[in-house]
Amino acid sequence: MEDNLQNLPKIRTRFRGIVESISIDPNPEKARILIKDIKLLVSGRKVIYAQDFYYSYRFRKQNLKQGDPVEFDARIRPDKRGVSSGKIRLNYPTKIYKQGPDQAGLFPEVRSNI
Repeated sequence: MEDNLQNLPKIRTRFRGIVESISIDPNPEKARILIKDIKLLVSGRKVIYAQDFYYSYRFRKQNLKQGDPVEFDARIRPDKRGVSSGKIRLNYPTKIYKQGPDQAGLFPEVRSNI
């Protein structure tokens, strides 16, 4: 796993994952969203099995439901607090987009008939 940590980008990078669950609480700081199967968008390489994020305004604005694919940018950091399922965690998710027929992500998939 240590070799894999060295091969990961050191800058803010684009990821794709699936919404596993959303926990809403009257206190906004306790509301959480769990995203699973997080992969690097460019290579498709699986980075983390699952990670918990704050259910911020940017996530709420997307009207996400369980099973929705989502894209976001984040920074990769060592996981010292145990918030992810791996030895790394993703910090400060931004540019959050819901994938689906009604909305495209930042880099929509190009489909060809070739």
